[in-house]
Formats: sequence, C-alpha cells, structure tokens
Amino acid sequence: MAQLTPMMTQYLQIHEEVPDALLFFRLGDFYEMFFDDALTASRELEIALTGRDCGLEERAPMCGVPHHAAQNYITRLVEKGYKVAICEQVEDPKEAKGIVRREIIRVISPGTISEGKLLESKKNNYLMALFLENNSLGIASLDVSTGDFYVTQIEARSRDQWLSQLSDEIGRLLPAEVILNGALFKDGQALTLIENRFGILASLYPEKYFSVKNGSQRITEQFQVFALGALDLERRDHAIAAAGALLLYLDETQKRALTHIKTIRYYNSRDYMVLDLSTRRNLELTQTLRTLEKKGSLLGVLDKTVTAMGGRTLRRWVEAPLLNRDAILKRQGGVAAFFNHAADLPSFKTIMTRVYDLERLCGKLAFGTVNPRDLLALKQSLGALPLIGDFVVQLDAEPLTALFDPDELLTDIWEQIEQAIDDQAPLVLKDGHVIKTGFHPEIDAFREAAEKGQDWICDLECQERERTGIKNLKVKYNRVFGYFIEVTKSNFDQVPEDYIRKQTLANAERYFTPELKEMESRILGAQEGLLRCETQVFQEIRDGLLKEIPRIQQKAREVAELDAIYALAAVALQNRFVCPEIREDSTILIKNGRHPVVEDMIGTNHFIGNDCLLNQDDQRMLIITGPNMAGKSTFIRQVAIITLMAQIGSFVPADAARIGVVDRIFTRVGASDDLASGQSTFMVEMTEVANILKNASARSLVILDEIGRGTSTFDGISIAWAVVEYLHNPDSVGAKTLFATHYHELTELETLKPGIKNFSIRLKDTPDGVIFLRKIIPGPADQSYGIEVAKLAGFPAGVTRRAQEILGHLESGEDTYRQELLVAEPTVLYGDSGNQLNFFDVAQTMTDAEAEALETIREMQIEKMSPLEVMIVIDQLRKKL
Repeated sequence: MAQLTPMMTQYLQIHEEVPDALLFFRLGDFYEMFFDDALTASRELEIALTGRDCGLEERAPMCGVPHHAAQNYITRLVEKGYKVAICEQVEDPKEAKGIVRREIIRVISPGTISEGKLLESKKNNYLMALFLENNSLGIASLDVSTGDFYVTQIEARSRDQWLSQLSDEIGRLLPAEVILNGALFKDGQALTLIENRFGILASLYPEKYFSVKNGSQRITEQFQVFALGALDLERRDHAIAAAGALLLYLDETQKRALTHIKTIRYYNSRDYMVLDLSTRRNLELTQTLRTLEKKGSLLGVLDKTVTAMGGRTLRRWVEAPLLNRDAILKRQGGVAAFFNHAADLPSFKTIMTRVYDLERLCGKLAFGTVNPRDLLALKQSLGALPLIGDFVVQLDAEPLTALFDPDELLTDIWEQIEQAIDDQAPLVLKDGHVIKTGFHPEIDAFREAAEKGQDWICDLECQERERTGIKNLKVKYNRVFGYFIEVTKSNFDQVPEDYIRKQTLANAERYFTPELKEMESRILGAQEGLLRCETQVFQEIRDGLLKEIPRIQQKAREVAELDAIYALAAVALQNRFVCPEIREDSTILIKNGRHPVVEDMIGTNHFIGNDCLLNQDDQRMLIITGPNMAGKSTFIRQVAIITLMAQIGSFVPADAARIGVVDRIFTRVGASDDLASGQSTFMVEMTEVANILKNASARSLVILDEIGRGTSTFDGISIAWAVVEYLHNPDSVGAKTLFATHYHELTELETLKPGIKNFSIRLKDTPDGVIFLRKIIPGPADQSYGIEVAKLAGFPAGVTRRAQEILGHLESGEDTYRQELLVAEPTVLYGDSGNQLNFFDVAQTMTDAEAEALETIREMQIEKMSPLEVMIVIDQLRKKL
C-alpha cells in the first residue's frame, strides 16, 4: 500500500468495505474499475481493458463505463449474479484539498434491485434471510421494490425436516438472493439446494447481525412500535433474528432509510396449502417444465389482471392456496360478484388500465429515484380511485365493498401533484418545465427571465441579419462556448467591426459582442436559477409524499386484490368455469372436469371432460391403467389443478364440483437425473415418493404417475404395490390418491383392499389401429397398447412388426422358444421400406404340420368369421404346431 498512489490507496481502502462486490469508482464522468474487478468487468461486459499507473512496477488493469450509461452495465452484471457497489464523489473537486472524498452510496445485488428491466412487473423480487439454530429455522423475505415483508419460523425435529420445509418455502418465493448465518452456510446440502438446485446467489452474513437483541431493536425502529407483540413477533426469536439481519443488511447496502417498508407480516405454513417443489413443477403452476415460461402454465391461463400489482397478488394466491373455508368463500364471493355482472367487466378493465404500479412507485419515492413522469403516473393512478370506488358501490356486493374503502380515495394527494407538477413534465428533472407556472413565484420569475432571454436571442438574430446583410447568420449556443454569432466563410467580408472573434472553424467563424455576452450571463443565470429552484421544490414535494406512503400502499393492496379477483372472474366467463362448492368434509366430486391449460391450448369444446369421485369410504384410491398418450396423466393432473383452483377462490373448469378442503397436494410425475446432487432418475423418483410417504395425511391429495419404472420389473411392481398399500391404509396415511400405472398386477388390489377402485381409458380398435377416446371408465385396461403408441410415434413398420412378433411369444409362456426367438435371426427385415419376407415363399422348408397349418390359413374366410371364431382356429393351429 505504501508504494501505491494516493488515489489507488483510496480505491483499495474503500473496496475493503465490500470485498464481495465489483466497485464502480467515480472518476469525473466515468465509473472506473481496477485490478481483479477490471478483469471481471471487461470480460462480462465485453469492454476494453486498459491500464493505469498505480505506483507499482506494473500498471493496474483498468476498465470503465460512462456515468450516464452506467445503469445498463450495472443491470447486466447483476443479471449475471454479481453485486455492484457504487462509489461516488461526495465533495466538489474544486473545493477538495488533495484526493476528492468518495463513499459507497449503495450496493446493488439481485435481491436489492428497486427498478429496471430485471424486475418482472408481475413477479415479486425477494431478498431472503435465513437463520438456523438447533434445527429451528427463521425465514424473512422482503421485496425491496414494493416493501412486501414476510417472516416465519420452522420448528423442526430433525435436519431432514427443516431442509424439506426450507425447500418448500424457497420454491414458493423463489428469492433472487439469500443471506445466511454460519450454521446454514456450513451445511453443504442446504447451500447446494440454494445455489445449485435453485441457482440463487447465497452469501454468508456475520453472526452478530443475527442477534435477537439487535434484531428486535432494528425491527421496532423500522416499524415504530414499542414492543414486538404489536407485530405478532413476540417470542418468535428465530424469525426476529432473520428479519433483523435482513434490515441491517439493507442498512449497510442501501445507505438510506427505506421508509416504504411499513408493514411486516408473520405467517404460519399451516395457514395455506404447502406445495413442495416437485408438485409446483409437475403441475406447472407458474411456469412450464420445458421452456420455464409463464405461457402454458396455470398462471398463464388465469392471469387476466390489468395491473402489475394485481398480477403479483394473483401469483401469490396460486403459489399459496388457502386452507380456511371461510377465507376461500370470501374470495370466491368476490369472483362471483364480478362473474354475475359480466356486462360491467369491460368498463372496470378500462378504469384499471389507468392505474400504474403504485407499490413500486412508493419504492422509488423511498429510494429517492422518483422522476417527474413517475409523479404524473402516481397522479393518474390516484385519479382512477374515485372511478373504482363508484364501480364497487354500483355493484353493491359485500365481498367487494368490504375490500375497497370508497371513502378513502387519496384526493388530497392527487390535488397536491395536480397543483405542482406540469402535465407535460419531462422524464429528467434537469430538462426543466417540471413545476407548473403559478405554483412557485421564484420559479415563475426565473422562467420568465429565461424565456425573455430566448426571445431576445431570436430578435438579435433577425436584427443582425438586417444590419449586416448576411442572410444565413445564426446565433447559436453550446455548453463550452456559450452564445455566439456564426458566419460562414463566404460572408467574411460583411462581418461588422464590432464583432469580436471567438472561434475559427474550417468553413465558418464564431463571434460575440459585449451586448450578447451580457445577455448570455443573464440567460444562463436565469436557467441555472430555474433548475436549482425547480430541483429544490421537486424534492420538497417528493419529501412530502414520503409521509403519504402508508396510505398509498394500503390503497395499492386494495386495488391489487380487486384486480386479481376480476381476473379470476374474467377467465371463468371466457372459459365456462363454474363455482365449486367448498366443503370441510373429505369428498372431491368433479363432474365433467377439464384441464384448464390443455383446454386453453386446443380450444374450447375440443377437450373431453371426465368425472372424478374421491372420498374416505369406498373410493379413496383410483388405480388408472391404459396406454401412454391416452390421457391418464392429463386426468390426474386436472383433478389436482381443479382442487387447487377451488382453494384459491377461483371458479373451476367443470360442469359441477364439490371440493373438500385438502391440506396438501403431492405429485410424483416423471423424473430426470439430478446431476447437481449426483442422483439418478430412479433415486430422484424414490426421494420424491419418500417425501410423500413421510408428509401426506388423510386430508391430502396424492397424484402418482408411474412409480417403480426405473428398476427391474419385479422390483418396480413390488415398490408400487407397497406404496399403494401404505397410502391406502388409514393407520399410516389414508390419503385420497390417484395412481396411474402400467403395472396391471396392481389392479388385483381392488378385490383385496376396500376403497381401491380400478379405472381405465376407453379405447376403440379400428382396422387402422387404436383410437384413444380420452374417457375414464370403471375397470382395468386389458393391455398396454405400447406397440400401438410406437406406431403413432412414427416407428418404422419393420420395428413394430418385430415387436409384435416378440410380444406374442413372450405372452405365450414358452420359455425355451422365447430364448431361441430372441437370439435367432428375426423374420422381419429392418430396412427403410420395412418389408417383410413372404410367408408363402418358405413352404419348402416347412414340416408337414406347418404345411397343413399354412393350407388351413389359406382357406380361412376371415371376412365371414367372427373374432371369436378366428381365435378358436388360431388356438387349434398353435396346439398342433
């Protein structure tokens, strides 16, 4: 350090405050990076790497970005998972004695973004803090851009238990960044879960910040309460430690009071339906399995919200269905109110299009990044509140009037902005004309002086053209030379003697006069005064609005819920959904149910609906057999999705439905290798099934699709059989279960276990192959039709004929001949044409019995025989042979 230059010493000392971040170090009009930061940034941003003398023998690697374009570069780095620390000059270089004083004003990371393109408008961006101690886990999650703050704690009996519940919570909230205490950071499996399975930036945070004492103090300061009991946090030490650490982390990184964080909500996982990661993925609730896009998911179908706030609210509902029947009915009542006034929905949608993202506008107010256009957006949004209030009153529906208070419409805030901010205000404050004329006398005086000065300049240009006779003479301005008179080269002989040369160009000369110089001082002085005064008044207005954030946030929550309820009603009307009956009993009864996503893709009236009955008596478990592609997986998924939709308060795709509230939905559908944790397909499958067996209850709904396929046939059947028995037994689980399988041996359980029923997919045999009718009927399937599916998939004809030949012998039970068949040269040629050897060209090699059988086949009049008669003849021939 002693050898380094003073500026480079300052850089390294400041960098020690944020060793895990890239430091954007302000030098004049650029943010510069040095040493390792420069190497990283130049690689990731694809910008030139140079060097700078630093006092050492070798120059320090250096790269930089212009300060006015820094936001784009910062966004790119954060998107790649980096933290960026912004270091600004905090004193005027002209007044500095020695090195200009610099400080970090903010650290930007994936979890602390407050604006920009990385924020999805209809998705929360959570920063999460985790505190683990003695198998008890505190979880705090905050969206810095909106102020949404949630905390909980998990009291677990074992490491596996808290790890499983942590996975469920991370899967639900999907935070952008996680900070951990030492116990969690050292737990390799937890760190692997967060970083590898979810791809989330995880950082160790010092243990002292997770102190319950420090956390309690910081929480009471933030929310201005005397005791934690007012926030429902009393004696919740692990939640307090996590929440306190999260707030302290924001203090260190954001360097400002985040006044929009006004509420903190404690929740219990028992308050909503817990959905593990496998279930969320298999049911494709918010994104598809293959493309990871919203389109094609359940949320993609349901999200007809107009506002960003409503979109985030609906997403939270889908991710956390309700368990309380009264709460479900309350939300359902709001959907019904909109549904029953279908003709009024277009006008409501029109009103809602005027509402901007009030929650994130409050965040920008708190961060001090709000611009004039943002205040105009806030004004327009508040201006829509009376219209929303009138609409709610007009519907006169108790669920809606209870949600939206028509007496608190924030008209005083609207008037404050209306009086102060010009309707044509620019995006950037320095562009001027932000404050309305007549609002502030000093601004009006400066504006008049500046405008009169501009008029004087225009008049001067006209006068000088007449006086000199130079028709193309122009009075111009730039930031370096101020105001000047420009004359082209061809008119130099007409330049008056009182012009004073200012600058020579290739084809022109620039001049000034004492009179122009004097007016320049007046104009620039007025413009500088106007900008200074407008900036000050704008900041005063912004500071005044900071006090109104709680009122704006409350109204934003009301509008968001209204919007989410409207969306559920709109999709119900569009897709012919019905209002389900919500019951406390254990019965799920669905009449002509449909899969909402598949129906949305193939079009209304093309989906074939199916009934489903599940209860705790004679039909607790359905074993569903039938070929692939026939619709088994779609059917069992749609039952789960209809149940989930009912518990978020939505109408459902069916002719009628009665849903007994379930505590959890479990799914085991398909599997793939988990390379990150070194697990094979079969191991992933067994892990997911084990989770179901450990956590399912009699109130749960379990969806199983083909378990046991990843091992030998007998092992697979044995595992599947044992799982069925365990789930069926009321003493162990007794859950309502839908089990799709190709193991036909399991269909025997219907006769052995009361409450198990066999169902299958109806098929139709035709001369051209099998047609899947997509209808669920009682009874097991008679075969798997795997070869028929292979034909539909486009297998070469020769391959399917060979498969049919092998299948016939395998099913015959002739073990000796089976082995000979499998090693012998096949009678089918596997060429592109798929041709088969002519059966009648090999007669000379046949035995007498075979020749007799061939002659019988030649003489058979199959077109006049029934299928049973054909089977009898074939059986006789087989016995002779």
